[in-house]
Amino acid sequence: MAKLLACPFCRELFADGETAECEHCGVALVPMDKLPPSREALAEAAARGELTPPEYQDLPWAYWGRGRGPLLLLAALGLALFFAPWVSITSPSDTLLTGFDLAHARAGWLWGGAVGWFLLLPLVVTRRSVIQLRGVRVIAATFALMTLGETSMMLILRPSQNPYVRTMYEYAWGLYASGVVSAIATVVAVRLGGRLDDLRDLSRVVTLPETSEGQPLH
Repeated sequence: MAKLLACPFCRELFADGETAECEHCGVALVPMDKLPPSREALAEAAARGELTPPEYQDLPWAYWGRGRGPLLLLAALGLALFFAPWVSITSPSDTLLTGFDLAHARAGWLWGGAVGWFLLLPLVVTRRSVIQLRGVRVIAATFALMTLGETSMMLILRPSQNPYVRTMYEYAWGLYASGVVSAIATVVAVRLGGRLDDLRDLSRVVTLPETSEGQPLH
């Protein structure tokens, strides 16, 4: 069977090789099977209850909008910063300690932030719709906030000194960077999935129902 081409605007069909543009609209033709459903087909599907609302439709795995991509990047960065210098000791010896070193030594409670970043990655990756993204806002914000709580505690509650060996130290850039990334990630997580009253930004990745005038409903 010959391949059929169609006008994206008026939907008139043409045989492959007959012409490159629609005779009436002047629009370049595309393969018929590449066209999205027409407004009439969408209206019929909606009337039958077969049309999935756009906020429930699966997004591409590589979709980075509505906070999904930024939160994944922040989670990966937060996890990487766990292995950056957090404390610089100058006496009795010069030593740089990462968040991992501190957690592995006597500050085991620091593992919570690292685990939070680690769990946040699959949590966000596996959420494929706007509704699913919005549904994990609370848990995502909780995971993102854990490192900020830990770094704040380290800055506020200074460790006690050994009466026989005085330790000179200062906090390194990794600690401050971890806190900043955690704060930003928390803000992004609280808004994960975006708004439901305006879904026009999804028009390229999901099917939006349209009115008779051709404008999206949302």
